[in-house]
Amino acid sequence: MAQKNSARERYPDRSAYAGLSLELSEEDRNAYIASGKAISYLMKMETDGSCGLEKGSVYGAAVAIPQIARSAGWSGTMSALAIRSYVFLILNIILQGFLLCMIAEDELLGSAFAGKMHLCDFGAKMENCPQDAPNCKGPGGTAFSAPRLYSFDVWSTRVYVRDSLAAIFPDRKDEIHKLVDPGEYGLENYYCRASCCFIFMMAMMDDLHKTLSLLVLLWHVPSDNSKWVRYEPPDWATKEHAKRVHSWCELDLVKFGVAGMPCRWKFTNFACIFVPKMCIWWILASLGMHFLMETAGIVDVIMNSMALTFIINLDEMIFMVLTTVPVKHMLDNLEDYALFQLDEEEREKDDDILTRYMRQEFGANKWKRFFKLLLPKRLLTVLILMMAFIWNYYRLNCDMMDDGSLVSKPMTLPTVVRFNPLNFFSDGFPAQSDAYWTMPGS
Repeated sequence: MAQKNSARERYPDRSAYAGLSLELSEEDRNAYIASGKAISYLMKMETDGSCGLEKGSVYGAAVAIPQIARSAGWSGTMSALAIRSYVFLILNIILQGFLLCMIAEDELLGSAFAGKMHLCDFGAKMENCPQDAPNCKGPGGTAFSAPRLYSFDVWSTRVYVRDSLAAIFPDRKDEIHKLVDPGEYGLENYYCRASCCFIFMMAMMDDLHKTLSLLVLLWHVPSDNSKWVRYEPPDWATKEHAKRVHSWCELDLVKFGVAGMPCRWKFTNFACIFVPKMCIWWILASLGMHFLMETAGIVDVIMNSMALTFIINLDEMIFMVLTTVPVKHMLDNLEDYALFQLDEEEREKDDDILTRYMRQEFGANKWKRFFKLLLPKRLLTVLILMMAFIWNYYRLNCDMMDDGSLVSKPMTLPTVVRFNPLNFFSDGFPAQSDAYWTMPGS
């Protein structure tokens, strides 16, 4: 018997697949049923998801271990582990907060005392200079060119040498300014800086997703005293037989999972874990983006984008190094709280799955589903967050010239020498009224 033609050849119009009377080969039928099952399960996981905790972080431990201790009746061992989890949480918050303050002190105060202006877009279009393109004039007031481009340390040293010579020989000041060229300070590559900002924001997006997952968990889990630990011997065979078959031990029958949480614990976790974690994320994202936007060198901006993620991952390092084996085991085996049910999918017959698959994937709504899934929502979220933080950097630190150039605002010296953490939630810190630098010709 001649082999059946494929469904694609027999039915050019795929909407015709919606009927049950289609004659498919056994291979096609099997593949379509498998695809229908997989898509149904996986899309529910994607759209509805589950409530889970960070299993390798002190934040996740600080939520889970007290609940497991509560479920165990606050035994001596579990009470001690719960207190330790909060000790490590406090240690992590202190270290992350301290490092952020140090970066802010150096970047915002130290740079100002060093006479550094904001980088903005100095030299961003250097390849178009000196054709009077925007951002072609540097902080020294001259046009950019590749041989005259320096880092701030080198440029400021060269400016210091020129000004020192002019101070020593004031009668030859014009000659010195003509013959001694300090060059200009600006970006080595505008697109490299933008790419590194995107990479940094992707890392921050991952941590934001974990932070918001905690909020979703606090909202969705029942406000009751459900147990987070339970003993589940198999019901399909005797315990001894199941242990021999699967090489289990008694510990394998002890299950840990996200369950109910009393309202007082929800409030405690929100105030003591979610709020500090969200504040640290916001401060690091804004400060890190400012740090990258102020980095001029190609290699420097690449390395800084990777180094900044060290702070956001500090909680995982503390968990890995300082927590005990029992806590790690409980977190590794902690089951998430599912936000969807699969009972309908489990009972669905193969013919019904095939019908649904044909209707949804090849029917009238095919292109609607196609474009809905084609849109990369997470990528768009990363881009929106990145542009928002970059816009905030320009808003606070840069002015636009008549030709479209984005140059640094006039720079003033701070009146304080230590960074106050409260400045994180304001637009700046106390500064003198007289500017030590303004854009030449502004």
